[in-house]
Amino acid sequence: MRNIQPPRPAQQRGAALVVVLLLLLIVTLLGLASMRGTILQERMAANTVTRAMAFQAAEAGLREAEGVASGKPGLPSSGCSNGACARAASGQAAAWEADDFWDTAGGWRLAAAATNDIRPQFVVEDFGRGVSSSCTNNLDMSADECTSQMQVYRITVHSRASNGAEVLLQSLYEVQ
Repeated sequence: MRNIQPPRPAQQRGAALVVVLLLLLIVTLLGLASMRGTILQERMAANTVTRAMAFQAAEAGLREAEGVASGKPGLPSSGCSNGACARAASGQAAAWEADDFWDTAGGWRLAAAATNDIRPQFVVEDFGRGVSSSCTNNLDMSADECTSQMQVYRITVHSRASNGAEVLLQSLYEVQ
């Protein structure tokens, strides 16, 4: 019988060490890639939540602005003042469309409603008079006469969260 002896240290080449180190490197790279994907998904989820909060704040500001419009606010002859805007001249953009309108004190009004420290800004602008969409012909002669001409206001609300998520909402509001 032959006795097999392990090779002497001088004959070993270290192949196992190289293979293990390569496997360790591959596992480390896979771990880093999965962590990067997880962090990206967490950021996207946080941005979605923040945008939803900005949208809720804008909706609250929209309801507040509709309350202002229901009182038929006095409108300036031109431009915007304290959340009330005059009708833009034909062919011209509305005042709130200017690039820096919401960043400066450009005539908007700060809503009292706040959602998670997000306070929306709004403007109520003259949109002219129009035919009411709720007016119908009534056969009941004792009913009040239907007024077909209504004052229409365009309400624009802007809200911005601290991380930069912005929401701009608009609605048309009719007042008799």
